[in-house]
Amino acid sequence: MLRFIILTTLLTATLWSATTLKTMKKEHRVAMVIGNSDYDDHPLAHATRQARQMKKFLEENGFYVYYGENLDKRNFVRLLRKFNKRLHVNGIGVVYFSGHAVQTKGKNYLVTVDNGILDESMIVQKSISLNFIYTTMDESYDRLNIVILDTGFKDPFGTIFSPQKDGLAPIKSPKAHVTFTSVQPNHINTSDTFGQDFITVAQKKGMELTSVKNRLIQLRRQHHQPKPYIKIVKNQPFYFVLPDHIPAPDELAYTKIKGSDSQEPFKRFLERYPHSHYRSKVQTHLDKLLKIEKEKRATIEEQRQRHFKAEAAEATQKAKEQAARKAAILAKQKAQKPNEIQFILSDPKKVKQAKPKHPKKSERRQIILE
Repeated sequence: MLRFIILTTLLTATLWSATTLKTMKKEHRVAMVIGNSDYDDHPLAHATRQARQMKKFLEENGFYVYYGENLDKRNFVRLLRKFNKRLHVNGIGVVYFSGHAVQTKGKNYLVTVDNGILDESMIVQKSISLNFIYTTMDESYDRLNIVILDTGFKDPFGTIFSPQKDGLAPIKSPKAHVTFTSVQPNHINTSDTFGQDFITVAQKKGMELTSVKNRLIQLRRQHHQPKPYIKIVKNQPFYFVLPDHIPAPDELAYTKIKGSDSQEPFKRFLERYPHSHYRSKVQTHLDKLLKIEKEKRATIEEQRQRHFKAEAAEATQKAKEQAARKAAILAKQKAQKPNEIQFILSDPKKVKQAKPKHPKKSERRQIILE
């Protein structure tokens, strides 16, 4: 009961206290970093190399790191338990895994070395459930949890068998989690530089998570690498490398939306921060977007009117042509119509020969002319 009261008090204090630079400097940071390269059937030479770089980066920025290489399931679980025990209510937890990961029946699993997996039905029992990692981290009630997965490579089990679906299934993480994966769900990861690209972006001073996301996507696109999947929780400011000062809420909000081509973020900003000194800039940008939209609508209407007129002219021309064809047909039919006067000739054989009558001498012959 006492433990419950203490935990409730800490949670309440966390919820009602604003995150400041001062509190960020003092918050508890712990990470678990694992790189698995030595798979029997499809080794990944870069996995441990990337993991070592991530370990160094996190340690340089205040994280206590639990580190492991080429772990089987037993040692993976042992390291995970140590990591979970170290998580703190007001702290930050980070899990980085580089190695094979697969999906089966819509759920994701991290593949350990020396796993003995011979078919897809064995994955659930002999791998580490990603949902289990999320759940155990969530039970610590820390401020923010971050999971970084450099996975999704082809042929995770070599020539033994191939899973029915490639890559990872869509990830459903708790609200207090941020997820970075090297490739979109159901896709193959063809790159071995995701971990290094992540460090390149995150090591810049004052890079907030949303900025890390945008810059990482841009960097991967520039290098012609697969697009990562990134899900970021709202209202949880975090920096791997702390800035000299934390921007005010309106400044941070303006930084996130200033490059947007949508009107909605600017409208929401004006509603939420009516007295911000960024208001004029936001209004100016919004006015430009409204003007562009108005011009687009005018152009669309002009094109619609032009199209309507063209269709009307085409219909009129077709009607004229149809009327002309009809008149021509009628004229032709009239020219070919036979004369109404018909002469019917009788068969000479059927005509009876009448005998002429000779008038009597006493009769007068009269000829009547009409």
